[in-house]
Amino acid sequence: MIFYFTGTGNSLYAAQKLADEGEKIVSIVDALRSKAYHYTLNVGEKLGFVFPVYFYTVSDPVLELVRKLTVENAVFVYAVIPCGASIGAAGGLLKSELKKRGLELQRLDALVVPDGALIFYDIDSPEKMEKQLEAATKELASIKQAIDRGEGNRITGSPLLGRASLAAYHACMSTKAFYADEKCIGCGKCASICPAGAIEMVSGRPAWTKSKCLKCCGCINRCPVSAIQYGKKTASRGRYVNPVLK
Repeated sequence: MIFYFTGTGNSLYAAQKLADEGEKIVSIVDALRSKAYHYTLNVGEKLGFVFPVYFYTVSDPVLELVRKLTVENAVFVYAVIPCGASIGAAGGLLKSELKKRGLELQRLDALVVPDGALIFYDIDSPEKMEKQLEAATKELASIKQAIDRGEGNRITGSPLLGRASLAAYHACMSTKAFYADEKCIGCGKCASICPAGAIEMVSGRPAWTKSKCLKCCGCINRCPVSAIQYGKKTASRGRYVNPVLK
């Protein structure tokens, strides 16, 4: 069983590559919304977590699920964390929180993928991102082989630093800078995919009705006409969506 959280599709892509045939892949957002916190694994089944790193730590939906999760028969627990360059202290914080639920994180892998955090900086060229995704796909094959063999590794990252990074993450959750420009066609996709439920359609246009969101960048990257902006700089920046969501 693999739990995943995704904004632009990288984590879903990774989860699908890691999953065995017929293995259940569970959306963390869907699990939280349906309050599905209790699971029983089959004998020998492994338990995986795949989610992007935000601010070098673990994002709120992942932490919320882990803190409520009960899993029976979990004999091998692993995590794969897609990132632009580094996962910071995310691994240490995840291990600490899982341990509180009686789950021992035995393997952790960082996976470098195309970075879609364009609200903070411009993204790479399409050519570079394509090469990054090709490299990530090869790396996933290697990671899966190690997971299938039950190979653990050293989990790095300080839980204390992870919690400090979480405070910085929370300080940057404001939705004030988001808006839809004149290209908006009123399709409502942004509202339907927002994991925080921060967007509502008002008179046929998106409105950020919550003061905070997760900054997953799903809305701005996945808008079919690139109408969603964040401040004054994103209009000239590229967009990124993993092919699994196209």
